[in-house]
Amino acid sequence: MLHMFKKSFWLSCEDSTVCPTAEQAIAKYCAESGETCSFNGDDEVVIGGKTYEIYRGYENGSRGNYGIRCREK
Repeated sequence: MLHMFKKSFWLSCEDSTVCPTAEQAIAKYCAESGETCSFNGDDEVVIGGKTYEIYRGYENGSRGNYGIRCREK
């Protein structure tokens, strides 16, 4: 239940056949929003001083909406 109150964001891919890597998509998101990011492995990123876990896959409740979700740890 506590996961409901953690900040998360979804980066969807326009075309799932040519979706960028998680690092490329998150770096682009950070550059557009004026944040800094650093990666602590394949499944973890630090954005603006907060640690997020990275999930790659389909968005819940969607029909084939592939993308990347980052949720605060």
